[in-house]
Amino acid sequence: VDVFHLPRLMHDRDETVRWSVAHRLPSKYLLMLRNDPDREVRIRVASRLEESHLASMIDDGDYYVRQVVARRLPAGMLFQMMHDADPEVRLTVARRIGTEWLAKMSADGDARVRIEVARRIDGGSLHLLVKDPDWRVRYEVTSRIAGKYLAQMSGDDDPAVRELALSRLAPGQGMQAFGIV
Repeated sequence: VDVFHLPRLMHDRDETVRWSVAHRLPSKYLLMLRNDPDREVRIRVASRLEESHLASMIDDGDYYVRQVVARRLPAGMLFQMMHDADPEVRLTVARRIGTEWLAKMSADGDARVRIEVARRIDGGSLHLLVKDPDWRVRYEVTSRIAGKYLAQMSGDDDPAVRELALSRLAPGQGMQAFGIV
């Protein structure tokens, strides 16, 4: 079908037809398909919609549609998705959001999100994650945190975190310098 007849097919009963239409439809018509009942159509719409219109899909019922939105939404608008119900969406947000918002994500319920926060957050805010329940988060924190916190981290319950803290306290010597092996 030529592009001039595509709008007539936007409401076809077959989702495959609507999906194909969403692939070829001029962008001014895409807004009409953002609430399509089929997730594949909405995913296609989210991947093609102009950035200025993506915010209208932030609360889509499907996690993958929201993930596509989180990948494409301007970074300055990602704060609206920091508390998404899906951890994969929040992980995408943590990878892209401005560093000024990362401290607000440091208590996220998913350890993978907190690890990403620990990797990206500015050094002055790393102390927020020093007592994180997940050793992987504490390990990432220990690799970057200021020296004044390393003594505290050297008493961590996890041996990998302790070893890293001790190696940073005494570069080149690690745990052996403290009689710990």
